[in-house]
Amino acid sequence: MSNPDKKSLSIIMLVLVLIIGATYGISFFARGYQISTKGKVSFLATGIISATSKPKGASVYIDEKLITATDDTINLPPKEYTIKIVKDGYLPWQKTIQVKKEIVYQTDTQLFRSAPDLKPVTLTGAINPSVSPNNSLVIFSVASASAVKDNGLYLLGLNDGPSFLIKNQPKQLSSNLPNIDWSKFTFTFSPNSKQVLAKNITNNVNYLINLDNSTDYKNLYDVTAKLSLIKEEWNAQEQQIIKAKIISLPIEIQALISTNSAKNIVFNSDETKVLYLAQINGNLKKDLISPPPAQSTQNQVRDIKKDNYYVYDLKDGTNFLIGSKDLYNLNWLANSNNLVYVEDQKIQTVEYDNTNKQTLFAGNFNKDAVYPWLDGNKIITLTAPYSNAQENLYSISVR
Repeated sequence: MSNPDKKSLSIIMLVLVLIIGATYGISFFARGYQISTKGKVSFLATGIISATSKPKGASVYIDEKLITATDDTINLPPKEYTIKIVKDGYLPWQKTIQVKKEIVYQTDTQLFRSAPDLKPVTLTGAINPSVSPNNSLVIFSVASASAVKDNGLYLLGLNDGPSFLIKNQPKQLSSNLPNIDWSKFTFTFSPNSKQVLAKNITNNVNYLINLDNSTDYKNLYDVTAKLSLIKEEWNAQEQQIIKAKIISLPIEIQALISTNSAKNIVFNSDETKVLYLAQINGNLKKDLISPPPAQSTQNQVRDIKKDNYYVYDLKDGTNFLIGSKDLYNLNWLANSNNLVYVEDQKIQTVEYDNTNKQTLFAGNFNKDAVYPWLDGNKIITLTAPYSNAQENLYSISVR
């Protein structure tokens, strides 16, 4: 081989060595290793915290020391740390985590407003509001002495799009009709959210309203004699919904869940976590699925007790106790890992792993009427601005 050929081959080999070395080095550092210069030069195994938040630009504290701002990554030696994320105008978020070598932990922090924005959704009152099982519709009646023409039956959609694009307005389904004053009725949705049973609270009259049809005399008739058949049909609908919900869950979880109501089994927005009410005592094995490397290190509860709410993470295989069945109006806040519920005349939120319990709103409101908007940015409730004032539906911007 001639000298020029040898030289070319040497250059090619050198380039290959550099490429392989650079690739290996990049992957080495990407896995969290750092160069330590204490004593002799060595590689230090670290873990990575990916500090993310909604909204972005929050301050990140590690063990009370300001480190960076979200969104950023932080390399740390393996051990337990307390991470705190704060932003002006928002409630602080804090969690103690175990950093493991070569593992990335993502905070995925949802920050909530410290001063929620309260705006009226209705102006002429809202009587006996009821939310659909899929949390997309609220039906209510109006009985205004100052705006009689507006009285009647109304439907509010909770998923009509971002508020900055569409101003959500309740739609009148029916004005008051001869012998029908809708303010005298209570409302119950069918399990599939397509029908509403309107029951007169002063006499034994019941109307079945199909939301796909217009609500007028042609479509309204007393169904009191058929109530047993309607309830039987609705029960069959609910059982189908329940079966569809639990089919994706491990058999061991299915056996524990109370299936007498679809409200006892609720998935979060991306269907990776399920809130469930336990119907019996039991115990969950540790490894129902192969745990991922970045499995949550928060305290789990695998010893299941009847009449308690739990959240099971389908991706992590983790299980967390939320509280007893006395938690009122418990539901997921859409597009988040947070639950909302009512306690002591407060609207509270807590993360799925039972950390970061916070108050979103406190005051005078109807605890039966607390409905998360389907984008998760606000909550609808029934309240009045002062004593003896007419109750209206208000939106509470929480994030």
